[in-house]
Amino acid sequence: MSNYQATERDQRRTEGIRRQYLAREENKMEQLQKLDSKVKSPGKIIASIIGVVGALVMGYGMSLVMVSGVMTTGIAIGVAGMVVALVAYPIYALITNSRKKKYAAEIMRLSDDVIRKKEEAQNGQ
Repeated sequence: MSNYQATERDQRRTEGIRRQYLAREENKMEQLQKLDSKVKSPGKIIASIIGVVGALVMGYGMSLVMVSGVMTTGIAIGVAGMVVALVAYPIYALITNSRKKKYAAEIMRLSDDVIRKKEEAQNGQ
């Protein structure tokens, strides 16, 4: 038998390795955060894509005006791009609000569980 004495650092490393092999159970707060992300992410992604496309179109219109001297076409394209970029936030709000309605009951249930457990822990002390 070996008479190896594990140092504090060795013990911490061992615990870190051990945690990787334990079956991990998701807690209520992690579930709540995932649901919140599930509600907000699609709207953010779609609105970002629309906003970037609108900004690029607006920039193309501006470059037509400044470089090529095509005033009316450049202004028309620039304004169209600006309108597309400005529509991005209402689209984000529309998508996010519809997803909030869809997941509201589950989010409220999980948040009530988290709040109740916090109150129970505070009252138990």
